[in-house]
Amino acid sequence: MASAEAGQVKSAPKEKAIAFSRPEQVLEILREVNRRKTQVLIKYSNDGKLVRGVVEDLLGAEGSLVVSGISAAGDNLLAPYKLVRIEFILLSKKIVFVSKIKQRIPGKILIAIPDKLVAYERRANSRFRVPISCAAFLEFNSGRVDLERFDAPFIPRFMRDETSTAARVRIDDVSLGGVACFTRYGAISDLFRADEDEVRATLYLPSTAPISVSVSVRWTKKTTAAVLHGNYDDFQRIVATRLKLMPNSPEMQMRENFFRIGFQFTEVTSELDAALRAFIKLVQTAESV
Repeated sequence: MASAEAGQVKSAPKEKAIAFSRPEQVLEILREVNRRKTQVLIKYSNDGKLVRGVVEDLLGAEGSLVVSGISAAGDNLLAPYKLVRIEFILLSKKIVFVSKIKQRIPGKILIAIPDKLVAYERRANSRFRVPISCAAFLEFNSGRVDLERFDAPFIPRFMRDETSTAARVRIDDVSLGGVACFTRYGAISDLFRADEDEVRATLYLPSTAPISVSVSVRWTKKTTAAVLHGNYDDFQRIVATRLKLMPNSPEMQMRENFFRIGFQFTEVTSELDAALRAFIKLVQTAESV
């Protein structure tokens, strides 16, 4: 029985949906999306591929939502299509609607304000922070990395010098449906865009054999924070020394960028599910006293 179940793929849990069809409800949500300049994903066909954009403006009088920040490649992908599906995250919900493209401008599109929005609960699985004592990683095929692009002094050495090494990022939190990864290097974050359909990777968990997985990029996030001198970790201390930042210097303060990338597992086999459950149990007890 166990051997028959090995490798089976679990179907995703059914999401709870709430529909908003009153015009005032739709406009209220879109105004908030416009105020936040929310990132959106544009689905243009049934093959799952997505184009990324950002809400630029809400033209209520014209009945249009302006989405900009579309790459030239995205413009070309959208060109044959008149009807698109828009997805975005607002607070705890993923909101989806289907509408037609009214006008195209290089790098942006004008979409008709929809008659209905559908909101889904954002998470079906609880997330658990991964402490450094339980370090886990996702490793990506080195073919994704164009090494010639990365010549900045703070790019990791393996990105410049060890062309045979694949890009590996540390897992910051984990759930049964996916992981969020953490890096200080913007060049690594730039490798992953939320308009990609599927990426192959290898999952490294403590005391577990490497597992080959398929993931899709759901979101990326950049945070900039001031770093107090007394709170420097080893990496920050090295940077401060090189830049000759003195303790308590009134004219200089270190600020650092942090990048997080959310990956969703596109397939959860019985092997992966068992490994994730064991790892979640481990991280839940790792910092217990």
